[in-house]
Amino acid sequence: MALARPTMMDRMIASVAPVYGAQRIAARSASGRRQTRGWFARARSADQDNARQKTLIARSRDAAMNLPLATAAIERNVTFTVGTGLMAFPDLDHEALGITAEAAAALTLRIARDYDSYLSSTDPDAERTSTGYGQQAVLLRGVLEGGDMLAVRCMPKAQIGRVHETAWKLIEADRIVSPTSHQEGTKLGSNGNVCTLGVEVDSFGAPQRFHVLKKAPDSLNARAANDTVPIEAWGKESRLPTALLLMDKRRAEQSRGVPFLAPVLEVLRQVSDATDAELIATVMQGMLAIIYKTPGATAMPEPVYERDAADGESMFTGGDGVVGVEGERPPSHYNFDAGTVLEVDSDAEVDMKTPGRPNPAYDKFFEAVGTQIGAALETPFEVLMARFESSYTASRAALELFYKRLIVRLNWLASMWCTPVYQCWLYEQVANGVYDMPGYFDDLRIRALWSSVRHRGDGKISLDPAREARALETHEAHGWKTGQEITAYRR
Repeated sequence: MALARPTMMDRMIASVAPVYGAQRIAARSASGRRQTRGWFARARSADQDNARQKTLIARSRDAAMNLPLATAAIERNVTFTVGTGLMAFPDLDHEALGITAEAAAALTLRIARDYDSYLSSTDPDAERTSTGYGQQAVLLRGVLEGGDMLAVRCMPKAQIGRVHETAWKLIEADRIVSPTSHQEGTKLGSNGNVCTLGVEVDSFGAPQRFHVLKKAPDSLNARAANDTVPIEAWGKESRLPTALLLMDKRRAEQSRGVPFLAPVLEVLRQVSDATDAELIATVMQGMLAIIYKTPGATAMPEPVYERDAADGESMFTGGDGVVGVEGERPPSHYNFDAGTVLEVDSDAEVDMKTPGRPNPAYDKFFEAVGTQIGAALETPFEVLMARFESSYTASRAALELFYKRLIVRLNWLASMWCTPVYQCWLYEQVANGVYDMPGYFDDLRIRALWSSVRHRGDGKISLDPAREARALETHEAHGWKTGQEITAYRR
């Protein structure tokens, strides 16, 4: 690193305090490098870095709806993670519970059957528009698009045809806000809890209460007093969560989540604009078919003048339908259809631009940018585009890399969402006398043993099942993996 040239002040300070003068020059040299001269950054907390959350949520949702590459990134992760749904497998330790192995096996089968029936119905969804398995996909998609999502446990007993009372109401990220006139990051009320971005936490940073808008936010309407309702995070009697804030936490002391597409939103927008430009240029190339010259021909129809009946102002309508005030010429605007034939004056100069489409370099450019986007989202370009045109080894490597990320997200979804849903449902069943579980209400450790559960998804996809089966047989034959490990790996 080259040292900065000493200034007159540097020399004056160095003559009195040589050590301080040298430190001054070194500090300016480190911060004034040409490569980072325009890079302005400062260390801030996780919540301060997420101050533009509302803008990120809006742009992320718009990208997921309107930008194909963003849509693919979201849907690919939802489909591969959830698929047809994460199924619960109760895991009862009969020795710790003091029951026989036969009794544990029979109870496990019964609970698994009943819970699958519950998730296959619309009872888990308070809105009754999704099954419990479908709700998993809705929740994960909402977390990826908005950064987080709030799930509130409720008991809609008045709904006709409901078999199970336990249900969950999903609330999107932009409805979770702090009360009006509250300063973010400061104490709310007399309990000492700090409220940031709608999440009220205790002195340890654990959520205690969530503040939710009574109505869906509308950019046209300003906030009003008392427009939020507080929702407790935990049930005091059940000692189970009454509200869950689902987010992919990346930093300590982070109150709210960040949209999945946040790091690549700007690049996605630019790639989409470039793609639109290529499409428009390609379409325009096929629009104009013939231009022929005729003496005295007119390139566009003459304006037709008329008088507005309302105020008597003289108006005119151009041949292209554009209306303007008298004395002003409307902007030129032509609509082309496929095979358009234009007639121009024989003395007119015709300059035909050749767009040169399709652009042979665009595909490589798109693939290069798409690869960078995929790297940032931990979604290989082959998986992102669902295009496996390379060798078997390269295609499988992309799937294996993506699978590593899916395992992390699947375990997160199982731990943070599926397990609490199962525990709350089981609490209702035991309270109603459906299952006899001694000590369930007396000791939380015994309750945890009765509520132990594992979740599995649809499993991996295979490009060449026969080849992969032979490889797994070799692994088992040499003792590198057991049959149980192979089964778990395939699931």
